[in-house]
Formats: sequence, structure tokens, C-alpha cells
Amino acid sequence: MNLTAREIEVLKLVATGHSAEQAAKKLRLSKRTVEVHIRTARLKLGATNATHAVVLALKQKLFRLRDIES
Repeated sequence: MNLTAREIEVLKLVATGHSAEQAAKKLRLSKRTVEVHIRTARLKLGATNATHAVVLALKQKLFRLRDIES
């Protein structure tokens, strides 16, 4: 199953150390919405947590670390 552009965007922020609250502020979303994006991305990837989801997304080449703005 493919991740949405928003799910990837949220995972990129997680990869740079943003909390759900920080990501929500940056994306102008509610914290709950960001948490839902993280959860659905995690489930789609078969990850046990958000960090694992980032690793799996990187392994699947859904994004690259050098493409992430800090």
C-alpha cells in the first residue's frame, strides 16, 4: 500500500526529530491529525513505531535523508 504525500511529509519531520506537536505547528494541522498520519503510515508500512516507520520508508526509498529540510 502506498503512503500519501502528507504521510511522507509527516515522516520526514519525524526523521528530523520533530514531535507530533512541532510537526502539527509546522504543517498548520492539529496534533491529532499528525498523530493519525503517523499511525496510518506506520500501519501501512508494518512498523512498530514512528521511528521504525521512518526506517522502513527510507529502505523503500519513499524519501531520502538528503531531501529533507531541517
